[in-house]
Amino acid sequence: MKKYFFFDIDRTLAVGITKQVPEDTKACLKKLRAAGHFVSIASGRLQSDVAAFAHTLDITSFVADGGNSLTIDNKLLDMTGLPKENCLLLIKELERCCLPWAVIYENANRLHTPYAGFTEPERATYFEVKLGPVDFTAVKQIYKMLVYRPVLNGPQPNWQSLPLIPYFGNTYLIEPVDKGAGIRRCMETLRAPLKDVVVFGDGFNDLQMFSPDWFSIAMGNAREPLKEKADYITDDCDKGGILKACQKFGWL
Repeated sequence: MKKYFFFDIDRTLAVGITKQVPEDTKACLKKLRAAGHFVSIASGRLQSDVAAFAHTLDITSFVADGGNSLTIDNKLLDMTGLPKENCLLLIKELERCCLPWAVIYENANRLHTPYAGFTEPERATYFEVKLGPVDFTAVKQIYKMLVYRPVLNGPQPNWQSLPLIPYFGNTYLIEPVDKGAGIRRCMETLRAPLKDVVVFGDGFNDLQMFSPDWFSIAMGNAREPLKEKADYITDDCDKGGILKACQKFGWL
């Protein structure tokens, strides 16, 4: 029976955040496709970033932006940002609390910020940083935000119901976290049943992806709350976890 596989990238397909995929995992993906299965990605990364990574694995369809974008057969079908009004209200709050912020409003790993602190090596290793004022009247969508975490005894902003993910150093990453919604849109587009979905993940931003409507597999290196929601727990990503799970359930 054909299955529809959705893999997280960091610490699931790839070791750490290196984008380096173990050889046994690469071979497993090829075997899954050869067996007639649908092989895809479900990631919090930007669509352009996922597209570049997916190309290295011959994957042409994927959910990105934490569920807010869908690409099928290398065609971007939709891509929406965070609620812009909430983001603008949050920026006012951050200014009130003297907390530096940066935004991504293009389909590129590029931070726009008036704060030079985001050019420091620990924050600039992944994102390109464009330093200067941001004209929000010309910004149509805000896809992600990066903000300094407030100190415990300092002013606390109203986060405007936006999702916070602990990030490098003393920062939060604000991005969509409902990969499950993206998977549902993908399956509706493909006109395929949800019961045939299989997801693999490891982190907190995979929690919404672990749904009772399909089969969920946590990596051995996954966060404990995700393991508690999983239908099955496999080995670590660098110890053949994906290959072993696919062998166990006879998908190869």
